[in-house]
Amino acid sequence: MVFFLCALCILLWLSSAFPCPRLLIRQSTGGKANREGVLTFLRPLFLLIVLSSTAFAALTTPAANKAKPVVPPAPALPATADVVTFVVHSDDQNHKFIVTTVPNLMRVDIPGDDYSVIYDDKTEHYIGLEHSNYTYWQFSWPEVSTAVESSKRYETRMQELNFAGISSDAPPATNIPTDTAPAIVPDTSGYVWKQTNDHKKIADLDCTRWTGETVSGDAVQAWCFNGPLPKVQTALERLHVINEPMALVAVRTLIPPFVFPVFSALAKGGVTPIQISWGGDREKNSFTFVKAESRETKPNLFSVPPLYMKTTLITMDGLIDQKK
Repeated sequence: MVFFLCALCILLWLSSAFPCPRLLIRQSTGGKANREGVLTFLRPLFLLIVLSSTAFAALTTPAANKAKPVVPPAPALPATADVVTFVVHSDDQNHKFIVTTVPNLMRVDIPGDDYSVIYDDKTEHYIGLEHSNYTYWQFSWPEVSTAVESSKRYETRMQELNFAGISSDAPPATNIPTDTAPAIVPDTSGYVWKQTNDHKKIADLDCTRWTGETVSGDAVQAWCFNGPLPKVQTALERLHVINEPMALVAVRTLIPPFVFPVFSALAKGGVTPIQISWGGDREKNSFTFVKAESRETKPNLFSVPPLYMKTTLITMDGLIDQKK
């Protein structure tokens, strides 16, 4: 079609550019005839340009307007995010956890381990960023949990996790007598809690010391703020959601499971644990709230950095194919 239009234009131009001798005679007789000859020459040339442009547009337009897959826009992030920092002391080492949350998304940074986790609440999708070697891994918890339910390879591990109480706020029953000192809340943590008269400031908050004891003699100490701290409680609740999958798949427990039932029990009593200590003098373990703030949300905070290469967790190898 394009070649036909071009050929037609050329023929029109030739027939007009080289008119019959009668036109040439008129052109030599006066200015008016000469102007008519020029116009006669330019008209087909102009027509040639217009038709050629139309033909070229017709050739290129289908490619330009070729249907493209519709890419859904990335979810809009709020201008600010809640950022809560905790420090866990275990094995004579401090581990800082920076928990950044927006609706449906969470990122946990562990600077000392060069490691971050990104979690999508809606899809239950995990992304792990290994900053030391610029790699990342990912897994979908619904897919993994379905495979684990029919996997003999992970049967023992699941039993251990359930026994440790990670899946539930309530640990195994402790058979606390009813005539012991009254607890401040229903016994969901396994401890009987008593408030002391000791006070001190932690993270610029006035805190009161609470002690928890069991009939077996185990003791825990918690310095608590007398009131709710929504940002802190939300961060702990969301950490609790991902703690078990991270322990099972990535073999990295973010927060000691012991913290969650203790925090939950005290929070139900209207106080917020700021520092929880356990293990006695032999194993001094603690979980401490450091600060809560709001920060400007960076656009790429919840995505994989461009230069990171994808890798596979060793624990994921053959997981889907493992059957009982």
